[in-house]
Amino acid sequence: MSRFMVSMSSRLAAWRSDLEGEDGFQTAEAIGIAAVGLIVLAAIVVVLEALGVDVIEWFRSRFGVPES
Repeated sequence: MSRFMVSMSSRLAAWRSDLEGEDGFQTAEAIGIAAVGLIVLAAIVVVLEALGVDVIEWFRSRFGVPES
């Protein structure tokens, strides 16, 4: 092999070992998953609030319950 190929091979091996041994990626991944979870939770709360008012109004009109 030429010196260039040996050099590139050793650089690639060093780069791969740096990527495999990095613990920060797991932390970033956990933070990302938590952020997505919070966004989904906020969306569910907004939808439930909007539907909850409609459902309560439907029950009141259906059963003749006056608003308090």
